[in-house]
Amino acid sequence: MTENELKRHIVFLFSGQGSHYRGMGRELYEQHPKFKSCLEKLDQMVHKQLNYSLIDELYTNTEETFDDLLITHPAIVAVEIALYEVLLEMGIKPDFISGNSLGEFAAGVASGVWDAASAIEAAIEQAKSICRADIEGGMLVVFAEEIKLRSLYEQHQLFLASDNFKGHFTLSGKTSHLEVFESKLSEEGMSTFRLPVNVPFHSPLMKTAKADFDQYSSSASVFKAPAKGFISGFEAKELSELSDDYFWQAVSQYTNFTKIIDLLEAKGPCLYIDMGPSGTSAAFVKYNLQPGTSSEVLTIMSPYRREMEQLEKVQHKIKDTVV
Repeated sequence: MTENELKRHIVFLFSGQGSHYRGMGRELYEQHPKFKSCLEKLDQMVHKQLNYSLIDELYTNTEETFDDLLITHPAIVAVEIALYEVLLEMGIKPDFISGNSLGEFAAGVASGVWDAASAIEAAIEQAKSICRADIEGGMLVVFAEEIKLRSLYEQHQLFLASDNFKGHFTLSGKTSHLEVFESKLSEEGMSTFRLPVNVPFHSPLMKTAKADFDQYSSSASVFKAPAKGFISGFEAKELSELSDDYFWQAVSQYTNFTKIIDLLEAKGPCLYIDMGPSGTSAAFVKYNLQPGTSSEVLTIMSPYRREMEQLEKVQHKIKDTVV
């Protein structure tokens, strides 16, 4: 392989709601001092605001259900920030950063938009706003061509939340509408998957909570300009400044993951590093890459553990990448 072929941009991808589970980041917490110390600091912030231990919820609580927004919202942001701090300590810095949905909060930290404390506080306040608005609903992943089902899901009053890759999209809506639609597709032999989320993110149903979160945002610290290479998850383009309601739009607007990967691939071969808990972004990238590309995708956190092994693999790949 030539030197030119080895040159790849390093891309950090942060995922959002639906990628979480109890125990996410457990092996890193148990075996990596930086991850543990960072998560413990963030845990103190959460405990101060919500009077519960994030670490206990992640690694001690054995309840199967894990969909309380006041827990999952800051938990996802916290583990992603902790992983970012680990890579930073290792000297691994990204050329491009992109977050999907709630993943924008940690992406903002990595891009210098705000600090970890601000990101955690905002995640908590956003969760509170959504809970106060009592928005009922959920999200459904559909394994099919979106355009072929558009009229059908619209008849069921559902909304297109995201296009992930060809033959794979996500819908949002009220629970009753999702259940009827899911049953209809099952009868026709089509595959679906309900995300562990009890809020219809990325849909117009979210608007009832916007004013409450806007009120918080107006009194929060002003965003700094993101570092060069910040790719908006919902605008699918590089931004040099963020609007005041950016982190509300991040969880309420439609997203197109394919456009983000097309944008990044146009800049040259990339080494994509999934910063999320479950490898969701990595899977999406793999299905969006074109044949013959020299881009690669790596995950670190996983429900199947092996996180320290994956971290070492990332380190070796970075050493092999000419920057």
